[in-house]
Amino acid sequence: MIGRIRSQTVEVGRNVADWMENRTGIVTALEHFLYEPVPKRGAWLYTLGSATLFLITLQFLTGILLLFYYVPTTDHAWNSVYYIMNEAYFGKLIRGIHYWSANFLMAVIGMHMARTFFSGAYKAPREMNWIVGVILLLLVIGLAFTGYLLRWDQDGFWASVVGIKIGSYSPFLGPYITHFLLGGDVVGPATLSRFFAIHVWLLPAAIAPFIGIHLYLLRRHGEFGSEFEYSDRLSKLHERRRQEEYARHEEGGEERE
Repeated sequence: MIGRIRSQTVEVGRNVADWMENRTGIVTALEHFLYEPVPKRGAWLYTLGSATLFLITLQFLTGILLLFYYVPTTDHAWNSVYYIMNEAYFGKLIRGIHYWSANFLMAVIGMHMARTFFSGAYKAPREMNWIVGVILLLLVIGLAFTGYLLRWDQDGFWASVVGIKIGSYSPFLGPYITHFLLGGDVVGPATLSRFFAIHVWLLPAAIAPFIGIHLYLLRRHGEFGSEFEYSDRLSKLHERRRQEEYARHEEGGEERE
């Protein structure tokens, strides 16, 4: 009985997948998007990019949930964070995930950049993807810096003061950037409002399209590995797909007969 139910379930799932593939081509698109051959040696290092994408997505999702309770004013910011941590349902869990995933994100994206550099994956024809990755790294650092002030406690306040002071020594643009971030002469309500807008709206809106470009260039040029090994794995993949396509055509011909 159980075996029959299992086989029927598998058959229904296969029929649904075939129907979706014939109408939309989504199965082939997902396979092309998710499957990427990588070198056998140190293969786990090539998961760091996917881990970075997962952590960024986690940041977006938990950040959206926190917005339901966070109030970006100097009078209520700390109290709203306190409410999230002590009164809101699952508030401590969601903020904990947001906080720790942000810390892990900085570590993982650093290791991902290091792996890309030491494996030579920034070389032709992947130079543009390296540049896009560096831009994404800077945007993520901006997220971390602007998010620290939103707690509006002593640590966040003085860390932002020190960070803005360091940035003020940048040549030419330093004073203008400092004035833009502060919204005045000192850290205050305008600073919190601007950091909130940058953290919640500006930087995520900039990160999303760059992630799309990064993934597109990755799929266009592939991961980096040993030239012989990579070419060999690609040829085997293409051969396997040709055999599967031939088998499908053969099955279709037998059904027509």
